[in-house]
Amino acid sequence: MKSPKQIALCTPRRIPFAQIGKSLSKYSAHHLGKIVAEDIISKTKLPLNKIDGVVVGEGFANAPNSARVIANLIGLPNEIPCLTVANNCVSGMEAVVESARRILLGEGELFLAIGEESQTSMPFVVKNARINKKTASLDKLKKALAESNLPEGVEVRDTLEDGLGDGETSYGMQVTAEIVSQNYALSRAVNDKVAFESFKRALEATEAGLYDPYLIPIADDEGNMMKADEAVLLRKGLVENPDRMGRAMLMFDNPQMKFTEFQAKYAKDLKKTHAPTVSIFNASPRSDGAAGVIVTTVEKAKELGLEISAVLTGWKMKGVHPNEMGLGQAAATLGLLQDMNMKIQDVDRVEIHEAFAATAVGALEEIKNQTGWDWEKSFDEKKINTYGGSISIGHPFGATGIRLVANAVMDIKNDPSVNKVLLTACAHGGIAGALMVERYKG
Repeated sequence: MKSPKQIALCTPRRIPFAQIGKSLSKYSAHHLGKIVAEDIISKTKLPLNKIDGVVVGEGFANAPNSARVIANLIGLPNEIPCLTVANNCVSGMEAVVESARRILLGEGELFLAIGEESQTSMPFVVKNARINKKTASLDKLKKALAESNLPEGVEVRDTLEDGLGDGETSYGMQVTAEIVSQNYALSRAVNDKVAFESFKRALEATEAGLYDPYLIPIADDEGNMMKADEAVLLRKGLVENPDRMGRAMLMFDNPQMKFTEFQAKYAKDLKKTHAPTVSIFNASPRSDGAAGVIVTTVEKAKELGLEISAVLTGWKMKGVHPNEMGLGQAAATLGLLQDMNMKIQDVDRVEIHEAFAATAVGALEEIKNQTGWDWEKSFDEKKINTYGGSISIGHPFGATGIRLVANAVMDIKNDPSVNKVLLTACAHGGIAGALMVERYKG
């Protein structure tokens, strides 16, 4: 929808994103979210009694209602409503939108929107244990596990792997990326180019200190202060040796699976096929992290002395077939532009989620097919993902949507010619979101 009034976005902040099982492994998702919330409140000197609610986006919750846990931990008034939304990889974006909706409905004037994820904390679970007498209680289950004697039908599952594919209607996200790449005849060269630029741009921005105003230094598992995104620094050698991109292992043509097996297994979803393209280097890494932003009215921001980083003027959530998940970014983007009576050419910058290079490029190709937009030219001019994207920075599911907001604010703050930034993200299951973020000119 096109927002009937300007919604202010104030003080986007985030924790540097870490690799799964590495620097931030000791933190649960809601503790990462708590750190972000505390930082925003401290930085803005925001009185706690001026916060009308907390909305948290989290792909896979560690707590029954992480928003309420965070509110309680930081001492917010007991009476304020708190909501955790789960919309896979657009959960953080949904938290921002839900905050805006509540403002427009008159349910409050200022909300904390937090996006968070600890993929490290996602548990292994035992499925179907309660329906078998031998494993129906915790003690019996422990005994069976200790004796490696699980009954038939009882199985240990990884919630992270299960979360990347629902097991009912859609494939794992890496499979959907290769399907999009095949169906849109994307080459490995173009996917690798987009991924390499993500690494290069993120590293350059990090080394130039451009991310510093948005990052919250945090003690890592060894007690050292983490001040930059872990994956960005780890890939410095790749930026210095770009030939490594082409040598990266392909996800669907390796000792575990030959590409002919992939073609046969997913034949009904493949409209055309060519060489495989999705590799471990043109995919986003598994990550831990959190991000946040104040969502309020322009009037309330001025009353409280908050700096208005940008304004949210429109949003759209839209779905596509689950097995072409990445294309949702095109559907949401085109839907938002139609709602706002705009063309893609009216936008100064685009921040698109790189779950995989293939999902981003496939969506950009679909927008090009429908509008004639020369996305390749815009990309080469650094008008798309100017400071890198999810492939280089990392992708903690629930945090990415608000990380995109922060990047949009970077676009506006660092270039006076930028007035409109469109951000879009896809999510497992085929749901996607698009936001229009604009320079505040009040």
